[in-house]
Amino acid sequence: MDHIFGPVNSRRLGRSLGIDLLSEKVCNLNCIYCEIGATTHLTCERAEYVPTAEIIGEIDRYFQDTERLREIDVVTVTASGEPTLHSGLGRILAHLKEKTGKPLAVLTNGTTLMDAQVRRELSPADVVIPSLDSAREQSFRKLDRPALCLDLGEIINGLVRFSHEYSGKLWLEILFSRGINDTDDDIHALQMVIDRMRVDR
Repeated sequence: MDHIFGPVNSRRLGRSLGIDLLSEKVCNLNCIYCEIGATTHLTCERAEYVPTAEIIGEIDRYFQDTERLREIDVVTVTASGEPTLHSGLGRILAHLKEKTGKPLAVLTNGTTLMDAQVRRELSPADVVIPSLDSAREQSFRKLDRPALCLDLGEIINGLVRFSHEYSGKLWLEILFSRGINDTDDDIHALQMVIDRMRVDR
């Protein structure tokens, strides 16, 4: 299996089966802390980086053994990079929902949520877990090292808008790095953004 991994035990989600939508590190950030390593394709372009039919076919083959459904609590869509850059995201989420009947979680860096199409495609998910490491330009650029096509203000506005449109659970994730985004000004700026959002945790 090239795009399915696990299931693994997740502290937050329970027994989770992972779906990786990308075959290389395609991302619009190059975060200094990323566990996958440096971004090999830094871009803001949404594209079918892996054929959608290939991913759906692998899902169908995996669940030919229906006993596998008993082994998982949730299906988590992620990527070796940013999953919402895959233009087939909506089709894949809809297929997973129909095929498994299990709760769907999506891990995202939250940078594409200014795009109404991305927000619509995420609607089948039961839980979306976006990141926001900084609401200050200097810290954001130092920690997350974004592609030049990204604008922090647009990212924040997209997150806020999505939080009010989305009917599922929204769990905001923040990673603090000592000396980069942990000053009083950084924390105050983040709190101001969070105050504008609807978040469940």
